[in-house]
Amino acid sequence: MEDIEAFVVKLLKDAAALPEEGMRVGLLARRLASLGPDDAARAVDLLYKKGPKDNLARTAFSALLNPDGLKKALGIEKFRRIYIASIRLELCKVSRLFTDLPPRKKGLAGYESEEEAPMELITLGERRAMSRKPVKDVIDRLLSDPDPMVIGNILNNPRTTEKEVLKIASKRPNSAQIIKLVASHRVWSKRYGVVKAIALNPFSPPRVVVAILEVMLTQDLRLIAEDKTLHPQVTQGADDLIKEREKS
Repeated sequence: MEDIEAFVVKLLKDAAALPEEGMRVGLLARRLASLGPDDAARAVDLLYKKGPKDNLARTAFSALLNPDGLKKALGIEKFRRIYIASIRLELCKVSRLFTDLPPRKKGLAGYESEEEAPMELITLGERRAMSRKPVKDVIDRLLSDPDPMVIGNILNNPRTTEKEVLKIASKRPNSAQIIKLVASHRVWSKRYGVVKAIALNPFSPPRVVVAILEVMLTQDLRLIAEDKTLHPQVTQGADDLIKEREKS
């Protein structure tokens, strides 16, 4: 395909019209599957570069944070061919996006402080119900909950503020699944402070951090590049982006 730009623009317009992330992942996979591996890799590269700056691209960008969904929708073989093409074409950002390595550090979310510990004695069903209630004190006590549904309810709770979300995003240890929930949330993923907290958390999946590096300020990219607690794929991606910006 000669006009990858036109392909991506149409993809973004169509994706922006869809109400759910799962639908956008499916659309992205179907469109990429219609291309050869080389053109698909180039399309992802362009989508990644547009993501942080383009209003339409921001809506579709969360699909790149969902490696399992994208791989399932594309099929393992197509996913693998796009990855190989990205390496051959030296599209480093794409190859990193298609490499779903585990976080530098692994851990589970969970209650730690003495004040929060009693929450573990409450049944999961009760905690899920509590997380939907607009009661600030209850929300505060559930921020360390290990259940993704509880955290998902908190992220969608109208009483939740950025302060609480920052606590979730920066929590160490934390589970990759919960970090992904925050990183792909329709509201909180647009808050720079939240994005920065995810990027600097060694428990964040490298693929998620690589996908959001483009939005980071250069001064914060330097912090990431120099942070030895982060995954090498993340620090190298930050360093590459710094050099790229210095050339432009």
